[in-house]
Amino acid sequence: MFEKKLADEESVNHYDNVLNCVNEMKEEEAKAFLKQVYARIDIALNGNGEYDSQKFLKDLDGKFKELVEVTKKEKEKKKEKNQAE
Repeated sequence: MFEKKLADEESVNHYDNVLNCVNEMKEEEAKAFLKQVYARIDIALNGNGEYDSQKFLKDLDGKFKELVEVTKKEKEKKKEKNQAE
């Protein structure tokens, strides 16, 4: 049933990174992120048809990749600050 349907290592790592970033989000960050996701869902379902499900999925995937990058940069800044002290 799952033959040739398992994700590659890069996809699994990305998935793990996203889950870790979501777990580290502060409440206000999580709320803002959910509002952005919902806005995109609403546009895809109720918009003028130009923002279809494919664009929605690509956009949403991009937002999660952005979340990972922003979280990584914040950790690096925090680490540098701690080393400087």
